[in-house]
Amino acid sequence: MTRTVALLAGVLPIVAIHGTYLVSAWQGHVPWCVPYFESCTSISATGRYGASFYLFKGTMIPAAVLLMFFWYLTAQWLRRLGDTGSAANTIFVMGVVGAAFLIVYAVALGAAGDTMRLQRRVGVILYFTLTYLAQLVLVWRMGKVILEEPSRTWLLALCVTTLSIGITTVFLSVFMENYQEYEDAFEWILALLVHLYFLVLAGAWKRTGFKVSYAVY
Repeated sequence: MTRTVALLAGVLPIVAIHGTYLVSAWQGHVPWCVPYFESCTSISATGRYGASFYLFKGTMIPAAVLLMFFWYLTAQWLRRLGDTGSAANTIFVMGVVGAAFLIVYAVALGAAGDTMRLQRRVGVILYFTLTYLAQLVLVWRMGKVILEEPSRTWLLALCVTTLSIGITTVFLSVFMENYQEYEDAFEWILALLVHLYFLVLAGAWKRTGFKVSYAVY
């Protein structure tokens, strides 16, 4: 079951984002393209109109709730591996709060007004920031308790790539006059990297024989 939770934590957002795009493009709300390369639409734009409005909320909100459970299991996994410090709690808190802001973002998506616009912006920024930090701390702690786990190399590569792209976008936004023409493509790429992390971690849970427990710490 635990491996399934990790897999769904990665698969569900990826399917939700791409499924919403396909529906929105089919209904004519966004152009047909490959958003990772052509930067033709933002992820948010795919879930604002028509059936995709309901599809996005109906998939991303459950995905956020599942992520909260995923981070609970992650903290439990670290403790079972022998990580007795406060890192597991830190990861849990950052991950759960980040997932809560994903709900904030999903609820506000498609709603008019400056307040809703601010809510969307804050929600998406804090979701990706806190989720990434939780992932980064987890990779660090994995190096302390399971040095031979092969997935850690891939997880670290994902974190480094995500950070590198994030820093690159900051510089481009400052020094590149037409950066906005490429901003959406970077958004799609970063979202994919963050969610692929969960799929890779599922392999580590399987190899370490992690089984679910509902003990309260």
